[in-house]
Amino acid sequence: MNDIALAPIGIRPMAVIYLRVSTKDQASRGGEAEGFSIPAQRDACLRKAESLGAVVVAEFVDAGESARSANRPELKNMLKFIRQNKVAHVIVHKVDRLARNRADDVEINLQLQASGAQLVSCSENIDETPSGVLLHGIMSSIAEFYSRNLAAESKKGMRQKVKNGGTAGMAPFGYINTRTRNNDGREVRTVELDSERAEWVPWIFEHYASGDWTAAALRDELNRRGVMTRPRPNRPSRPIATSHVHAILRNRYYLGFVTFEGVEYPGQHEALVSEELFQRVQRMRAARAQSKEKPRVFNHYLKGSVFCGQCGEPLTFARSRNRQGTTYDYFICIGRNSHRNGCTFRAIEAAQLERLVQEHWKTVTMKSTHVAQIRALLLEHMGIVLPSSAANRESTGGAPRCHRGRVLEAQVRRRCHHSFS
Repeated sequence: MNDIALAPIGIRPMAVIYLRVSTKDQASRGGEAEGFSIPAQRDACLRKAESLGAVVVAEFVDAGESARSANRPELKNMLKFIRQNKVAHVIVHKVDRLARNRADDVEINLQLQASGAQLVSCSENIDETPSGVLLHGIMSSIAEFYSRNLAAESKKGMRQKVKNGGTAGMAPFGYINTRTRNNDGREVRTVELDSERAEWVPWIFEHYASGDWTAAALRDELNRRGVMTRPRPNRPSRPIATSHVHAILRNRYYLGFVTFEGVEYPGQHEALVSEELFQRVQRMRAARAQSKEKPRVFNHYLKGSVFCGQCGEPLTFARSRNRQGTTYDYFICIGRNSHRNGCTFRAIEAAQLERLVQEHWKTVTMKSTHVAQIRALLLEHMGIVLPSSAANRESTGGAPRCHRGRVLEAQVRRRCHHSFS
């Protein structure tokens, strides 16, 4: 609300003006703070108040608010103001600035009448006479027809756009809406990969499909790495939320499809995940939902590397405890656990699986070049993990690494250096 003091009130009747534009673009068009429409509406309302001999004591502006709903902040403030003050006139540029819904129009005008205020339009000759009330009703119906017809035409255009492979609305995480000009000079709106975020989409899918990560764990890791949502005109960039991770994991847009009104169409945008990876993620999500418990993630060096010999689905690591408190580590088949492919493989103890893997690698002879590459990768990884782990302990108040810890690290490095010799 803006207070306006044009002249001493004295015995002149009080008036308020209500201004509105439908979109944020209209509210800032031309680089102006209020665009072009709001100042034009204000000038017309002030001239109307002067012709009525009224003094404008307050101004209410809803910038970028649709009139299809009465749930507008400044409209509510205006109705509250006229209930608490003796306002004679509520001035609008046109009736459709106040409402584009007949039910809302009736409700708003009942509140104006109850407060003793009269609605005044700068563009329509509405008043308390029978003809003025009739004109008001006609203009209200026309405003509602215009709003509904515009929505229908807009939806028809979006439907045709998605049939042609386009994207209706804002592109999801990993993509960006772009505007270009064709040879005829006409604007073309397309969707391209977001260079800063596209790589994280397959990363999210692959890590979740491994069974090692939950949506919450992925959220924490993305936040730790500084991955943020893309800023929008009316919403700044913000950290990834757990609900956002779930939305990404179930969105078939990343397969190259566009869904509109419940119908799926092939899109023109580039897919970021394969059908096989997407289905693995859906099976993992279904299995976790069916268990009706929050998944607990346990680490094991073989996770993501072993698969079921019957159905080919990944084996995931699990841990259970009996009544005596004894803990058992084992691997289970995701395919059997989801009850989708008829797999009958139950489980295998982790220690037994480890022995089988060791026995297998005893039969494998690697080339010297592969040995050198693996050794280099391990040493590089240890050079990153061990120092960062020690720094993390110290930063969180843990004990600094003692002499024994440094000796152990050196021993690990020597063993890694000679293990593939």
